[in-house]
Amino acid sequence: MLRILLLYCALQPLQAFAQQVGDTTVVLPQITVTASRIPVSVVHAPIRTQVLDRSVIGESGSLTVADLLRQRSALYVRHYVGGLSTLSQRGGTASQTLILLDGHRIASPQAGQLDLSLLPTILLNAVEITSGAGGVLYGTDAIGGVVNLQTESSGKLIRLHGETGAWGKRHGAIYGTMRRGRLAATVAGEVDRYTGDYPYLNRGLFPPEESPREGGDQQKHSIFGSMIWTRSNDEWRVNMWYNDAERGLPDINSSLPASERQWDEHLRVWTNVRRKWAWGSLKAGGLAQAGSLRYINQRTGIDNTGRTTLSSIHANIELIPIRAWQLSGGVEAGVGQADHPSLQGGNLERRYAIYANAKGSWRQISIYPALRLDYYDRPKRVSSIIPSFGVNVRLRHNLHLKSTAASAFRMPTFNDRFWLPGGNPSLRPERGESYDAGLIWLYGGLQIEMTTFIVRMRDQIVWQPTSAGHWSPMNVSRATNYGLETSVDFQRALTTRTKARAGLIWTHVERKSDSFLRLTPRNAMKGHMYLRWRFLAASIAASYTGVLAITSVTEIDPFFLLDGQLKMYLGPISLGIHGENFLDTRYEYLPTNPMPPRQLRLVLTLTFQ
Repeated sequence: MLRILLLYCALQPLQAFAQQVGDTTVVLPQITVTASRIPVSVVHAPIRTQVLDRSVIGESGSLTVADLLRQRSALYVRHYVGGLSTLSQRGGTASQTLILLDGHRIASPQAGQLDLSLLPTILLNAVEITSGAGGVLYGTDAIGGVVNLQTESSGKLIRLHGETGAWGKRHGAIYGTMRRGRLAATVAGEVDRYTGDYPYLNRGLFPPEESPREGGDQQKHSIFGSMIWTRSNDEWRVNMWYNDAERGLPDINSSLPASERQWDEHLRVWTNVRRKWAWGSLKAGGLAQAGSLRYINQRTGIDNTGRTTLSSIHANIELIPIRAWQLSGGVEAGVGQADHPSLQGGNLERRYAIYANAKGSWRQISIYPALRLDYYDRPKRVSSIIPSFGVNVRLRHNLHLKSTAASAFRMPTFNDRFWLPGGNPSLRPERGESYDAGLIWLYGGLQIEMTTFIVRMRDQIVWQPTSAGHWSPMNVSRATNYGLETSVDFQRALTTRTKARAGLIWTHVERKSDSFLRLTPRNAMKGHMYLRWRFLAASIAASYTGVLAITSVTEIDPFFLLDGQLKMYLGPISLGIHGENFLDTRYEYLPTNPMPPRQLRLVLTLTFQ
């Protein structure tokens, strides 16, 4: 096999490789719709926005959304035992960042969050990340920001991808698209297996010694399909995504074998319609989602299955610009339901919303006013009015000032209200305000952005121990997070045969209250570099995670990670090696939750246009 690859490389004209480099060059800035619902460039958006396009996803070597955001975004990704991965944005909780799929919310209505390790990157065309309250556009949960996953859409393409690595890592994926006339179709599938028996220092033994992690295996499957019908003024799209995962939840620091397992299964079907008229355009869509989570603990005899359903529809009208103004508005409706042995009755919720937003431009100044009304039909009806105002000022050529002030809220989840024991049906929604101001500067392929922010929260929901011997959520006093986000990005075709991309992100978060930032670093830095010369490509990603507070007096030590990959492109074939934790750092995101040591994966991809 190696001889065939080397011979193939020798026979390929180098001009073809050079042409591939030029074709994959991305020019800044990108266009975002997540930041304002009105298409606008990242530079002119009113809040901090990052777009990770298909080329960035490929360069990172990330198999899941969790790995991608951990490497390339300002978000803090926390990993739990068993593979669970959640987000923290600007010091907030996982349920305070809204996750969208093609504009539809997909987080569980029971837990209010999403396991990002279950979301593969093969079907994504881009990921848009906005930092700052997005409730005026999307409603509940967008206190810290919004992450919008956009599925792949392209011409004729077939891609086969396979990986194998340490500790039983096996990964295979297929992605194909075709177009005939007005109809286009996409199909993708993925299989991922992982034994996860990597060595760690077992402190449950006496004396402590290196032991293989037991019971941490994972099996994941994912199938995606999409049909798109287009003509001059219309686009209709129907998508289906099914994924299931089985994984063990290993006992760490124990002399006994693990006995806990978990099964996650989700089916999502959604549609988006877009039509243009002389006066503007209409965008409408809907999503239906069904999920189940089964948990088994053989030691305690627990075998519980929780089921959730989520459905939503929306319609948005965007008018053509009238003088200095561009107007947009819409309506939304949704239903969420959960069924679990540990949930009492009343676990059904209906929500309705109406919103309007606008963009006004006068020479160097653009303003973004918006207003939204949300109404929740539940045993205790709740309504919320959310205003927002953003501004973008061009100070000089390619130097812009951004600033936004917005309200935000988060409704209690079904677990918060109805979990047995401990649920609190009388919980009030979390409410707060977000303020940020920053500068963004572009020069050639260089983009520098600095943003300061303040997030003020009232009635934050926190689970605390009670005198009855169990934990229960309650609304606590005010809390204020503030800090600074700084990023530097560079991308450019240095020559006709050479492409370079590099970036650096620094995030600093503080909390002004009686509490502390639990398991969230005050300081975090990430850097990456990618270089492609003719048919060779190399990338490296480094990250520093500062001190993680467990309690007010105990902490987890900071750690530094180094990942990278080396690839060789041989026409339609790419062969590479992907490495993680090159420095073999011992680190934890949670106490007694050791993460993997140094590991390598062999990567093979076949792409046919």
